Amino acid sequence: MIETQQENPIDTNEHIQITGLNTDKTRKTDGADLRYQVYFELSVTPVQAWRTIFEQEWKALNHTLPQLSPDVNVDNRFLVVHCLLREIADSYLPALKKAVDATNRSYGKYSHDAATEQQHRDDIWTQERKAVDDVAKSLKFD
Repeated sequence: MIETQQENPIDTNEHIQITGLNTDKTRKTDGADLRYQVYFELSVTPVQAWRTIFEQEWKALNHTLPQLSPDVNVDNRFLVVHCLLREIADSYLPALKKAVDATNRSYGKYSHDAATEQQHRDDIWTQERKAVDDVAKSLKFD
């Protein structure tokens, strides 16, 4: 059995939450634009699968809330949004919380499905090894 270096969704833990706004990293974007690059801190650094699911959930949410920027990125332990400061409290934070909650639910299902699939592969591998061991034990080499 060949093992690969992949993130194991089963090992990734917990329910991710937005824990605050990082005031040190949040800054005005270049140019005459009044928007800021706003950094929302997450409780943990999410794995790639969570990030991918978040992007899908955010786009689905953005579809129903077109006033929100589709440009929300996950940067290590941060969600990064480009918006006006006045939009943070009323628009972005509630929408981001919804997207994070939806992502946690979807990721939980993904993780459970991945664990079930891994268990199935492990069971098949165990059965194959047992079949090979049984054959090897039945052979007589004299």
